[in-house]
Amino acid sequence: MKILVSVLTFNRLDLLKRCIKNLNELTYKNFDLLIVDNGSTDGTQNYLIDNNYIYILNESSGSALGWYKCINYALENDYDFIWMMDDDGYPKNNALEILINNL
Repeated sequence: MKILVSVLTFNRLDLLKRCIKNLNELTYKNFDLLIVDNGSTDGTQNYLIDNNYIYILNESSGSALGWYKCINYALENDYDFIWMMDDDGYPKNNALEILINNL
C-alpha cells in the first residue's frame, strides 16, 4: 500500500517543524511526506531544501489550490491513499496506524 502524507503550510515554519517532528515519530513508517508550501516568506522553503523534504511551491493561491496540487501529485505518482493536514496539526504517534487498521 502506497501512502502519501501531505502537509499544507504558509508562513508558519515553527508549526510546520512541530508537525513534521510528530510525523517522523509515527509508529507506522511506510509513507512518503509531501509539503505544499503556499509561497511562504518566513524561511520555510530553505528549511525544506536543507532537510531534503519533497515539496511543492504553490504561489500563494490559497488552500484550495494547495490541496489540488497535493491530490494531483498523489494521482500522478500512483498513491493508494492520501492523509492531508495543515501545518498546525500534530498527530499522535499511532494516528496513521489507527487509520490504516480501519481502512
